[in-house]
Amino acid sequence: MRKLLDDRWRRWEWVLGLLLVGAAATVSGNGGGQTAEAKSKTKNASPVRIENCTIKPLEEVVLAFDRPGILGKLSVREGDTVTPDQFLATLKDDVARASLAVAQLQADSDVEIVYAELAAEVMKTEHEQMLEANRRQPGTVPELEVRRARLNHDKAIAEVEKARQGRDVFKAKRDEAAAQLDTYRLEAPFEGFITRVHLVKGASVKQGDPVIELASTRKVRVEGYVLVKDAAHIRTGCAVEVHLEKPDEVGADAVARVFPGKIAFVDLAKASVTKVRVWAEVDNPDQFLRAGLFATMTVLPAGKND
Repeated sequence: MRKLLDDRWRRWEWVLGLLLVGAAATVSGNGGGQTAEAKSKTKNASPVRIENCTIKPLEEVVLAFDRPGILGKLSVREGDTVTPDQFLATLKDDVARASLAVAQLQADSDVEIVYAELAAEVMKTEHEQMLEANRRQPGTVPELEVRRARLNHDKAIAEVEKARQGRDVFKAKRDEAAAQLDTYRLEAPFEGFITRVHLVKGASVKQGDPVIELASTRKVRVEGYVLVKDAAHIRTGCAVEVHLEKPDEVGADAVARVFPGKIAFVDLAKASVTKVRVWAEVDNPDQFLRAGLFATMTVLPAGKND
């Protein structure tokens, strides 16, 4: 009887094992199918077309002096193209240049160090002679005089170190004067196009007053709004193609051109009830893409680039 029960139990265990294996295979198959389906949808997503996009400079800055003064020289005009670190303008800096010249002379001078070293050498010799005299004939020089000579020698050595430290201070003041002189200059922070000049030579300038406006022209920012459902397929790095609108305004040649770029920003928040803000960084080698123009941007979904 016990053997019969054991046989039946083994059969039930075998059937139960088959059922569990089958269920696991079914679940695995369904999960894989969903993943493949999701990937297929991403791969087959259509390009997103965004109309009425605005074009803005990618880099734009208003340059100002970090100090008040009188505008002494202005080397650019509106419309000029400049390179990084190119000189643009300066305040009158005669006093600052004179201060730097004085600081440079003080930093270069080693007279104090040489004098202190010579004095230390004399004090050393004087102390050694006293010691030698007492070695030959004890008591020739009183002990107090010997100690005073040694103190003078130690003091002279300290004066040498003081002179060296003083020269380091003069070098630091020279560097400070050079840094102060730099605040009288304006230089271009990047390659770009002078869009506006606010002042003329001889004008009084306050700290922070706008002097020159500079915009980058090599790349532009093309910004638009997409539906929330389309934004789900757009990621940073997605390729884009930009076409200018309004041929009667920009010309047929400009409208026919395609400007490549990449999505640089997808907003995490909705700009309105149904739309999300995105913008792309787009190359502008021939300056066709000008700030204020409108364009159509076609975004290739992330799946297309995988």
